[in-house]
Amino acid sequence: MISIVALSLAALAPVSAPYVTGLSVVPVADRTEVVIEVDGPVTTSDFALSEPARLVLDLTGLSGMQPAQHRIERGGVRSLRMAQLDGDVARVVIDLDGHVDYRIERTATSVTISFLNPAGVFEPWRAQLAAPTASTSAPPASPATRMAGSPTTRSPDAPVRVQLPPISVTFIEEPLANVLATFAEFAEHSIVPAAEVKAKVITAEIRDQPWDLALDAILAANNLHATEMESGVILVQDGANRVEREAEEPLISRRYDIKYVNADSLVKAVAGMVSAQGKVVANASSNTLLVTDVPSTLNRIEPLIQDLDQRVPQVNIAATIAFVDRTALEQLGVTYDLKDSRGNQLNQRFPGWLDENGDNILDSGEATNENVILLGGNSIAALGNANHPVPNPALSLLSSLVLGRHTLISFLEALQSVTLSDIQAKPVVTVMNHRQAEIQVGQRTPIRVIDAGAQGEGQAARATVDFQNTGVILRVTPHITGDQVLLDMHAERSDAIPASGDIGFVFTTQNARTQVLVNDGETAVIGGLTITEKTRVRTGIPLLMDLPGLGALFRNTREEEKKRDLLIMVTPHIIRN
Repeated sequence: MISIVALSLAALAPVSAPYVTGLSVVPVADRTEVVIEVDGPVTTSDFALSEPARLVLDLTGLSGMQPAQHRIERGGVRSLRMAQLDGDVARVVIDLDGHVDYRIERTATSVTISFLNPAGVFEPWRAQLAAPTASTSAPPASPATRMAGSPTTRSPDAPVRVQLPPISVTFIEEPLANVLATFAEFAEHSIVPAAEVKAKVITAEIRDQPWDLALDAILAANNLHATEMESGVILVQDGANRVEREAEEPLISRRYDIKYVNADSLVKAVAGMVSAQGKVVANASSNTLLVTDVPSTLNRIEPLIQDLDQRVPQVNIAATIAFVDRTALEQLGVTYDLKDSRGNQLNQRFPGWLDENGDNILDSGEATNENVILLGGNSIAALGNANHPVPNPALSLLSSLVLGRHTLISFLEALQSVTLSDIQAKPVVTVMNHRQAEIQVGQRTPIRVIDAGAQGEGQAARATVDFQNTGVILRVTPHITGDQVLLDMHAERSDAIPASGDIGFVFTTQNARTQVLVNDGETAVIGGLTITEKTRVRTGIPLLMDLPGLGALFRNTREEEKKRDLLIMVTPHIIRN
């Protein structure tokens, strides 16, 4: 049996760059202080994030920080996470119970983050860190595996994920116990093989790969499985035996109280992780999950439930739907009424003067709206443009000319009007992230629907009533992406107008359906529409109305212009804790 083991790191040697010597969380009066002890000068930059609440501190001038996570659960601090970023920048993420106002103090040997203690009296916590060596100093992480939110991206929303130190190693028919001992020494972890796998022999060659990925690959190739226990010890078991042991474990049930999401929405995700004999039930009344399975499976499921049950951010969305209707109308017309006091009369415009016997009735103050036609002698009567008067004219001029027994009456009417209608709706709605919200201000218009197909012999057609929503309607689904919001929305303004005949109603609608990416607090115009309608109508006496210059005396002219403007604007605001 030949065994060759080659590590890619140099001999252990202390590094000269400053490093973190200790961490502590201590109560000071009514405040909580998180102290990061360093052995040399560093510069810092910091920022706070929500959903979930956390503080992020970047320490420039440090090297060799090993990735680690410490569970604190005191003084408003849930946990501390550390990792080395590119070059000499290290990051410390402080997970908090909620949003806090904090201050930072720097000395030559420490960096202290202080904020009001929301949890009351608690026991101090401290961790002493050993000086890093060359074997624990990882090279700069690649962009794909460095901790999310490096100084170039500034986005630590994801959990700490770093590239662990790489290892180059060759095993030729090496006992599994020796292989695991090599990794344990290199990674400074406790790795224990189960009794049934100690006799296995391993042949593998690893070249410059992170040690955790290399170990997983070797175990998977040999049907082995590694489980990290709560103590941090890594237990290596045979894959088949592990399943058998889980089948022999007793079934127990655990209840999980879901705080922020609907318990029903987690059933599918959790059910995919339970064993063959396990099951998941959601209780809608108490918003809880009841999971029944073996203890080892429940231990794997619990962190998943905690990760999925996160506070969902909310978005306040204010929309403005403006509809402007402008109408300009100009109308000018001349009408004529020629009457004969003894003969024919056409009374569409001006009342007649003769009774049915042909006697003059002006003296009596009476009038008739009936046409009077006498055929006993020479007579003439005429009307010009009488059927097209200007409705509600702003200017009316009346003139009359008496020519013997004939009277010529002429009307000059003019109208010019401008109408402006400005309708604005400003719906505002607050909704949880990834959920649809709908708001409506308007009415439900009943529509009578006749089912002619239901008509049979001796039966009448069946009529039903349907309701159509009209008014201002806003449907929107927000998706928060960092400091921006992706809006999937539908905005509508509609109205019902009675139609002629028995059709019922005609619905006028202006709407916009779109997806738009908007910064937090930024207003975006998502819809703009202008419709212009021009109408020109000319009526008059044939031939005469077309005379140059004089034609205006023998015609009516109507010019109308309508402009309708629709503008839809939207402003989202992310609601911070």
